[in-house]
Amino acid sequence: MEHEAETRRMQPPKGQRTKLSVNRQRTSQSFFGALSLTSKKVTPYPIEGNRNTWQTILALERLQRETEAGKIAVVLDDARSHHAKALTGLHEPGRLLERITPIHPPPYAPDHNPAGHVWNAAKNNIATIQHETPEETLGAFASYIAGRTFDYDFEHLPPRETRNDFVS
Repeated sequence: MEHEAETRRMQPPKGQRTKLSVNRQRTSQSFFGALSLTSKKVTPYPIEGNRNTWQTILALERLQRETEAGKIAVVLDDARSHHAKALTGLHEPGRLLERITPIHPPPYAPDHNPAGHVWNAAKNNIATIQHETPEETLGAFASYIAGRTFDYDFEHLPPRETRNDFVS
């Protein structure tokens, strides 16, 4: 999620050429999203700082702590931090993330990632609205997600090409 504000000023003194000056401010915020297939609600977890393995572990640990269900299936995209050895070892029995089962969709398959659909819908909704501050942009993003349900159906995913895939 990115916020970019642009301020333009144009009022030269009488008799002088117009000089356009632009002051841009750009900030971004990353989220880890949890989509419940029963309530069809999304819980966004803001990621502080850089997206890395440690932030992924913290988000998954928080998800596990806040979810009362027994097992939790988590779809992780192809980001490097989602495949790190420090993370994959934590899903074993007796470890920190033992209740979480990671699901890794095929590489370069954004249609198989439910959170990707949610982020795209929210970004498209607020893309044409210019907010004054990054906080207002993030607030609009979060309120769009919180105010809706997302019916994601794993049964109607696009067909997977397996012609040259020896691993499937």
